[in-house]
Amino acid sequence: MWRALEQAGVNIPLMIGGATTSELHTALKIAPVYSAPIVWMKDASQNVIAATHLLNPALHDSFAQRLDEKYAQLREQHKSKKQNILSLEEARKRKPNLF
Repeated sequence: MWRALEQAGVNIPLMIGGATTSELHTALKIAPVYSAPIVWMKDASQNVIAATHLLNPALHDSFAQRLDEKYAQLREQHKSKKQNILSLEEARKRKPNLF
């Protein structure tokens, strides 16, 4: 959806959240490909606060900048985590003997 908005030249803030996504998912997958502000919220009760910041010209830019910085920080933290992923060959060697 956000890619389609970006391709269509639509530049409106997105407010997303709930069980279908996380703040990390927003930072890793959505924010890098959508140029307008994206606000991830844990629950809908935060919509009014986010909308107030986005609609107020005096608050919009600083709010959007804080979001960008937060998502960039989350991406860096995620990148710096060491992921212990085995090669396919090693995983096959370690498979449990179930039968």
